[in-house]
Amino acid sequence: MKRYEIVGVLLTLLGAVLWGVSGASVQFLSNFRDMNLEWLVTMRLITAGLLTVIYAWFKYGNSIFHVFRSLKDTAGLIVFGVFGMALCQYTYFKSIALAGAGIATVLQYLAPSMIIIYMLARYGKRPSKGEIISVILALVGTICLMGNDGFSMERFPLAVLVWGLLSAVGVAVYSVSPVDLLYKYGTLPIVGFGMLLSGIVAAILFHQPNSYAMWDVWTIIGCFNVVFLGTIVSFNAYLEGVKRIGAVPGSILSSIEPISAAFFGWALLGNQFSALGLIGMAMIIATVIIIALEKRT
Repeated sequence: MKRYEIVGVLLTLLGAVLWGVSGASVQFLSNFRDMNLEWLVTMRLITAGLLTVIYAWFKYGNSIFHVFRSLKDTAGLIVFGVFGMALCQYTYFKSIALAGAGIATVLQYLAPSMIIIYMLARYGKRPSKGEIISVILALVGTICLMGNDGFSMERFPLAVLVWGLLSAVGVAVYSVSPVDLLYKYGTLPIVGFGMLLSGIVAAILFHQPNSYAMWDVWTIIGCFNVVFLGTIVSFNAYLEGVKRIGAVPGSILSSIEPISAAFFGWALLGNQFSALGLIGMAMIIATVIIIALEKRT
């Protein structure tokens, strides 16, 4: 494996781990500080988008706006922000509201399969044996892991399936659509503008100006985890990793997120593991090993 790809694998894993930190922080803010989660998503995306754009401007100057000189690239950025990030966030929240985080997460992790189908249909790129095995292991492992979180097929109406699949589509879109833009304009500007666009869409969809939270130092720390670690650092790391190793292995490696969320939930919030959950973790970790070994050849 080349150094360039090793860094890509590590960045992708870092992004997924930090999403897990964000997930545990969201659980804390929702359960222990009564925070309005729709407000949190809107604030998270707009704040992270603004900070990322400002940082990119200080680093690269006015060149960050070059993407808007091309109508095609501007359209690509809108697709990434609206049909990738915003669609994923909104539909994932709808799935959670209807059926809980367990089913919502499992449906969202159909995204790697969707990416493989898209790459095959669009570019004729056949998945490797390792990618096929990893997709299966990641999906089954996520199902097992979410058994910790009240996964129940009794709460699986058609609406949940629709919102969950749309969430997976959102993940697939933000994993595949920006790759050319990332190469052309850099990760920071594209991620920053994408977040800002998705935050504006979230504000329009959610209409939630109030957090209704109980504010103290732990609430601020939780918001820092969600906005800075779980959004700014995580999305930039993940998409830089995808740029280096590709959308399919990147999306598979991101399945480490539920392990991270479960671990930090156990360490910080007292969540419990079951034997089934541990088996799921082992399956997901196996996907990381398979992808890493395959990249060596």
